[in-house]
Amino acid sequence: MNTMSSRSLRAGGSPYEIGKALGARCGSLLGQTIDTYIQQGPSRFGSVDVSRLRPGALPWLRHLPQRFQDEIEGLADGSGLPLQRLAEWSYVEACTTYGCSSVLSSFDQGHPWVGRNNDLWAPSVWGYSTVRDHQRRLSTLSFGMPAEPFTCTGVNERKLWLHYHYLPPRDRDPAPPDAWFEFVWMTEALETCSDLEDVESLLGDRPRRGCMLLFAVDGKSDRRAVYQCEPTSFLRWPDSGASLPGTNHRYGEQHPSPGSAHRLQRIHQLLGLPTADPPLHRLRTLLADPEVEQNEDGSGTVFSAIACPATGEIWFTFGGYPAASHGRWEPVPWPWVA
Repeated sequence: MNTMSSRSLRAGGSPYEIGKALGARCGSLLGQTIDTYIQQGPSRFGSVDVSRLRPGALPWLRHLPQRFQDEIEGLADGSGLPLQRLAEWSYVEACTTYGCSSVLSSFDQGHPWVGRNNDLWAPSVWGYSTVRDHQRRLSTLSFGMPAEPFTCTGVNERKLWLHYHYLPPRDRDPAPPDAWFEFVWMTEALETCSDLEDVESLLGDRPRRGCMLLFAVDGKSDRRAVYQCEPTSFLRWPDSGASLPGTNHRYGEQHPSPGSAHRLQRIHQLLGLPTADPPLHRLRTLLADPEVEQNEDGSGTVFSAIACPATGEIWFTFGGYPAASHGRWEPVPWPWVA
């Protein structure tokens, strides 16, 4: 799957039918993806205890809402992979941390644009888009690994764009036992939320296991927001109309990690430079800047995306590493009839 068309997946129906169709389409690629992802990331960097991963994955899966259980079961039946292995694929993310960079901008007071770098490991397994046409939920377009059941970046048919970054945990806001992992919350939000009010309602109703910096753009109204989210609470950052960049620390944090602080400072510098470039070119240049994009030993910017939800313009990197500077930037057609 090395062409744009082969890296663009679509399936519809019930969650089980969607999973089965995607599993059949990807076949042995799924097994290769899972092996590479775990070997080049958690196993290599020692961030996962395999003795806990294997016995913990299926019980975790069985506590998910039925909709997610059904899709992963369909994915197993369609691909021929054991359900245990597919559960481990998602569950292992609970044992990881990662860095990202994003910008929300309304250049020249036009429609909001959003650009994001997703920084992780195993760059060869990323660069796929998946459209799910749900029977009883909103249809979604998500970005990540092939047929990945969950996502950190996506948009739905109501022109609501969402993506998030990891934030370090805080002791004063512990997660309750029934909290979802952030990627589960994100997928639920894309399938059930139509506007910022829906997002805020779900943030209040459904706690998360970890902390995240959540970016949202409603293309129907041109409203945008950045939320600093703790497990049981959230803060909507004031929007002055200027660009809203973010990396992997909270706004105003006293002692952020040096890498996150430097990337955010560099983004501010780039946003302050005078330019007549259109938004797409400006964001591509910003995301590909060597002080914003990450290219460490074994990890870095595995995919990048730019979107204007109001107009339905979406650009995504299909392959290449680091993604923002070496990926193949291609337009992603808006998957729904206007």
